[in-house]
Amino acid sequence: MFTRKVKQAMAVTLTAAAIFAGGAAGTAHGAAADMDAVSIAREMAGRDFTKGQATPATGFDASGLVYYIYQTLDYDIPRYMNAQYKMDKPFVKESGNVEPGDIVFFGSGGYISFNGIYMGNNEFAMSSKSEDEVVIRKMSAYADQFIGARRVLSKEDQLKVKLILDARKYLGTPYVFGAKYGQTATFDCSSFVKTVFAQNGITLPRVSRNQALEGTYVSRANLQVGDLVFFTTKDSKGKIGHVGIYVGDGNMIHTYGEGGVKYSTIEKGWWNDHYVTARRLVK
Repeated sequence: MFTRKVKQAMAVTLTAAAIFAGGAAGTAHGAAADMDAVSIAREMAGRDFTKGQATPATGFDASGLVYYIYQTLDYDIPRYMNAQYKMDKPFVKESGNVEPGDIVFFGSGGYISFNGIYMGNNEFAMSSKSEDEVVIRKMSAYADQFIGARRVLSKEDQLKVKLILDARKYLGTPYVFGAKYGQTATFDCSSFVKTVFAQNGITLPRVSRNQALEGTYVSRANLQVGDLVFFTTKDSKGKIGHVGIYVGDGNMIHTYGEGGVKYSTIEKGWWNDHYVTARRLVK
């Protein structure tokens, strides 16, 4: 999943937000087919609610948002809400058991009123008719309306979502070269990556040049969310000296210098010019 396909790329409309170039943490970037489900849902926030529509350019109704996200990621799901609810996918009955990327359904008296994408941290994204746009809301605020969820993502794609969510929670954490592994008050690039992957059951070496020996090689043209991307730095004398986690749409999350953990583009500027290789640990 999360493959780059020409027909998908043509269907994706980029947001007008700036691409990360080492700027302030938390700046939005455009949605693309090599991102994860939760990140795409987050990028659709603010798009218009439009009945019967299912694209960023035209807007979304509730099931249209869900359909767009999963179609972008090459999942074949029904277009409309009742059919999405009846999919032959694992059913999650209790709201406390939903996982990021699950499709959540709400209603009453056996009638489904709306659905959305669970984003973790008690949040879900939905295209709201009453608010006329895609919004992010707390699951707990709709607890009495929750009627179930469908788990569509593969285990591998669920893991990719979790990696990015865990990395995001450290945005802004200060960069300190040689930061001690095992604490999260500061990071250097490789301790950050090691920490995020360890939180998801994947053990990595401490140093970036050794991390570059893990997993399998992946070409730059075929990067997927969760891949490790490696670079030289001004002090690494032509050898690998930096690592980040690819998040899709030509961006990585990493830590280096001022601002600490941040998003940066790898398609222009310093990181583009100093790119070396990438490795895949999540197949």
